[in-house]
Amino acid sequence: MAQHRQARTKFGFQAISLATLAISLPTIGLALSGMPCAQADSFDTFSFNEPLAEHAEPSPFDGPFWPASHASTIESPTESLEPLSQQIPEQTLEQMPVSEGVSRMSLPPSPSWKRYAYGEALFLGRDNQSYNQPLLTNIDTLSTVLTSQSMQFPFSEGFRTFYGAIGPECRGWEIGYFGIYGQSATATAVGEGNLFLPLPVGADLDPAGADSALFKYNSVINSAEANMFHHFTRWNDSRQAWLEVDWLTGFRYIGVEETAALNLVCCGGTEHPSYSVGTRNNMFGGQIGGRARLNWQRWAIEGWGKAAVLGNFQKQYQNPLISTVPFEIRPALSSTGTTVGMVADMNISAIYRMTDVWGIRVGYNAIWLGGLALAPNQFDFTNNVNAGTLLQPSGSMFLHGANLGLEARY
Repeated sequence: MAQHRQARTKFGFQAISLATLAISLPTIGLALSGMPCAQADSFDTFSFNEPLAEHAEPSPFDGPFWPASHASTIESPTESLEPLSQQIPEQTLEQMPVSEGVSRMSLPPSPSWKRYAYGEALFLGRDNQSYNQPLLTNIDTLSTVLTSQSMQFPFSEGFRTFYGAIGPECRGWEIGYFGIYGQSATATAVGEGNLFLPLPVGADLDPAGADSALFKYNSVINSAEANMFHHFTRWNDSRQAWLEVDWLTGFRYIGVEETAALNLVCCGGTEHPSYSVGTRNNMFGGQIGGRARLNWQRWAIEGWGKAAVLGNFQKQYQNPLISTVPFEIRPALSSTGTTVGMVADMNISAIYRMTDVWGIRVGYNAIWLGGLALAPNQFDFTNNVNAGTLLQPSGSMFLHGANLGLEARY
């Protein structure tokens, strides 16, 4: 129970910290923007290469000749001149979108896309945040040989794709998917007929003891989402780049399926029946977030943060547990439940524009999922009436790694 409380406490701290980080980047970007999406139109008010005097009211001193009728009323031309600031209409000064002296011709073209799409490969590693419960014991030394945290996941491959469009009044939509496949971790232990699973199930499963053991842990993740967003664009003079900011709100689905198995080997390589369990998590709910992007001539930097609170419909199942005699210690069992899950999803990418449409994306990702039924947490080595029927729902996982792909904005 103490381990479970520590895990829940860790879950809470991670949820708060990562959800906060997930919205910090777009919040800063929106604060910097402070402009409607159509600010690029204000460049059409006048050309910055024109003299400011051309926008002033006509002066009585204009023209090649000075009218004689004014000679009796004006003693000196300088006395009738209005200050320069009064000659320039106020509205024109307020509409100047860049600092004084910057030429319109020196700015890179403003973003003018209406649709976008990208696909990229993911290379993500994952930590093992399952309960640190003992899984294998050396009966001679009474020491723990393997725990559920003994496995370390290598980097695994996945895929992500998005498609979206922007319509009138700077409102847009997007749909997206990502999947992580083939996440697999293993751990092994070697003994001399002295390896047992935790009691009392361990003694019933293999009374003679095992010479070696193999622990396998596999996981698959699928995520789909649909978002609406409001788009802002402005020229950022301090960074000499176009800044785009999107506020997102939408629907998110995440599915996590896992299996875990303990395999014992004895007596010259004879593999004994294993103890295997599995879980399914189906998470649905709403999400919010934002995206910010700085665009230069050839390069762009983009980052997003999303956070969601999801309802998680969970299931855990346990395959029949059969001893070496053979004897069925426990039949196939399962249980279901619901809980609240969370996700915090962050990305930062650099984009190199090969053409006006196509670009190469490379970046870094951090994804945290909470409120999960993890497979190793379902191992139950008791032999009471409820053994194998209790769902452990409060696990979590953290994934991070690189993305590489292509985008199109047109």
